[in-house]
Amino acid sequence: SVAAMAWDERNRDEWAKKYLEDTFRGTVIELEGTEGARMKFFRVETTGDCALALKAGKPRAIFELKIDLDWKVEQPIEKGKSLMEIKGQIQVTDFSSEDSSEPQMKLVCDNQLPPGATPAFKTLMDKLNAAVKSHGQPEVSRILAEDFVTELKKQRSE
Repeated sequence: SVAAMAWDERNRDEWAKKYLEDTFRGTVIELEGTEGARMKFFRVETTGDCALALKAGKPRAIFELKIDLDWKVEQPIEKGKSLMEIKGQIQVTDFSSEDSSEPQMKLVCDNQLPPGATPAFKTLMDKLNAAVKSHGQPEVSRILAEDFVTELKKQRSE
């Protein structure tokens, strides 16, 4: 029958935006190879389309999203007496169901040194930016490729 071949497609744009916002805002990434630096996300902006298609009861995720993540990393310094903070952005320029395991992203580090910053400050900043690239970015990729896709497939109800 024709009905058996039909796709039942459900819009999941709002779900995707809320899921990504809640997930990233609730995520703290401990950056390996640092002195306890933690990466957090303070702005999540998602644009694009997201749907779940059901065919014969099997879910298929269909999405094409762009996501801007503003992040900050806090590193305890002076034996924990104060915090050094660096910021930046991860721009997920292409995250689609065509290639969901490989979100395309660009890392932007805000390398504005504060007035009077010492060479040691610059060295630490470089080290933290490198940790974001080696540990933070892959975790963002994993959250998208694994967690997001898995959860999306569970969003069957109307």
